[in-house]
Amino acid sequence: MKYEKFKKMEKKDHSQVTRFLKQTTHLTAREWVIARLCADFKNAGGRSEMTWIGKNLPELVPFCNEPYSRQEVSNARASFKNKLVRSGTTLFYSYYSGLITKDEMLEILDKITTNISTLLDVEDEGTSESHTEDVQSMMVEVLRRINAELEV
Repeated sequence: MKYEKFKKMEKKDHSQVTRFLKQTTHLTAREWVIARLCADFKNAGGRSEMTWIGKNLPELVPFCNEPYSRQEVSNARASFKNKLVRSGTTLFYSYYSGLITKDEMLEILDKITTNISTLLDVEDEGTSESHTEDVQSMMVEVLRRINAELEV
């Protein structure tokens, strides 16, 4: 059983995948894989199947050679979430506090959208024009809210 989302990475090892991710994210291969699997493998209650994911990791992901314990899966997922918060804080603080201009933020958002498309392509998700527009619309809405706060 091979997990189809990572088949473009079949000939890569764990460290090569981490190097690829470090070009556009702060994530490691471990965090990326676990976050993706936790999102895709949930039970009827909507909770991630961490024990099952850890046990089946080598069969699901071509560049993961050993199973993980439930605790290792949980730790990787927590690390992923912590990095999301720190990255978001860095981005929006920089704009909110005036460290970057509106034009600089728009350039950054354009690069982010491009990076998202690259990552989705690697996962074989593919991106459509409407998907890209949805992401851009969400980011613009966040900027509008920040701008409204700045005017208060």
